[in-house]
Amino acid sequence: PNSSNILKNFFQEIDDMPFMTADWFNYNNEKFFISRCGYTGEDGFEISIKDRYAEKFINELLQCEGVKLAGLGARNSLRMEAGLCLYGHDLDENTSPIEANLKWAISKNRINDDFPGSELIKKQYNEGVSKLRVGIKPDTKVIARESVKIFDGKNNEIGKVTSGTFGPSVNGPIAMGYINNDFSKTNTKIFLEVRGKKVPASICEMPFYKKNYV
Repeated sequence: PNSSNILKNFFQEIDDMPFMTADWFNYNNEKFFISRCGYTGEDGFEISIKDRYAEKFINELLQCEGVKLAGLGARNSLRMEAGLCLYGHDLDENTSPIEANLKWAISKNRINDDFPGSELIKKQYNEGVSKLRVGIKPDTKVIARESVKIFDGKNNEIGKVTSGTFGPSVNGPIAMGYINNDFSKTNTKIFLEVRGKKVPASICEMPFYKKNYV
C-alpha cells in the first residue's frame, strides 16, 4: 500500500499514473516500463527493465524504508486474499469466465458481440451455470489445498478446491474452488476431505481481505 510513496524516490510523477495504465519512465538514463497494477489486492506497480540494470535497481529499492524482498509464496497468499484467480488452477481452457465468477469483468457491450466462444458465454450469462467458483473458509485451522474434494452434509461430492493457503491478513486458512451452484450461496455449510477426514467449512464472500486499489 505504500508503493507509490516509495517509487516517488525514483519517479516523481508516479502519483499521477491512473490505476490499470502503463507508461515509460526515466531514471539514471535508463528507461523503465511501469504499469500501475498488480496481483496483491493493494495499490501496486509492476516494473520492466533491462536485465543488466535490474540488480542495481533492486538494491536501490531495498535501501528505501519498508522495502523487503518477497517470493511466490507471499504473492500467492496475497492474490488469494484478494480473490484473484491463478491460471492453471482456478482457471483453465475448460472453464468459462461465468463459471469462474468473473461475470463482472464482461461489459454489457461486449456480451452482445460475436467472439470465439460467445454462444456459450451468452447462454451462461443469461441462464446461469451448474458450477461456480466460490470462496471457502474452513471452520478449523486445517488448510485445504488444491484438488481437495468438497461434500455436502449427506456425503455427496459437490465440488473441489482449486487453491488453498493460510491468509496472513485474515489470520486463518482460506480456499477457492468450484462447487455445484445449488450450494454456492454465502454461509452454506460444506465439508472438505483433507487427509481422509471431513473438515467443516463455509461458503464465504470474496475477497477475503478488502481490496485497496487506487
